[in-house]
Amino acid sequence: MKSILIMRIFASILSLLGLSKKESNSQNYIQTATQIKISQLAEVLQLLQDGKTEYDFFGITSNGIDCIYFVREGKNFQVEFEAMAKDQIPFIEKLKTFATQNGFGIEMISYGNKPHYGADPAPVIRIITHSNLERTTEIGQKIQKEVFNNNAGTVYDVVP
Repeated sequence: MKSILIMRIFASILSLLGLSKKESNSQNYIQTATQIKISQLAEVLQLLQDGKTEYDFFGITSNGIDCIYFVREGKNFQVEFEAMAKDQIPFIEKLKTFATQNGFGIEMISYGNKPHYGADPAPVIRIITHSNLERTTEIGQKIQKEVFNNNAGTVYDVVP
């Protein structure tokens, strides 16, 4: 959560200085400080699908532990979770179980990021859904509810 706060402060400073990334055309890119409830996930996924986010992915987190990422691949999406903190490690197994119970494949990968708990690259579980926007919305809502015990009132930061 501390790193999210630092990112928000940094983004605010860059914005005030006029140094934040802006496109010359008038596309509206989602801001790093955006907050949503899970009922608004489809709106952000639509922005991702339309290429109106800064990257080809975004994450949502309410507390820094429950951060799941939505990755665009063509017109479909995959869902990922990267264990950057020690408290996140048990959720890899929970997400493996979730994937198996819901008929999804999984792939263990790494982006080479150094976690806060050791020297090895942080593990990433990729839930292979090949899902469209509507189905991805359902999957994201289900993961937040069943794996992380969040509810409809939980507020999430949208993170790059």
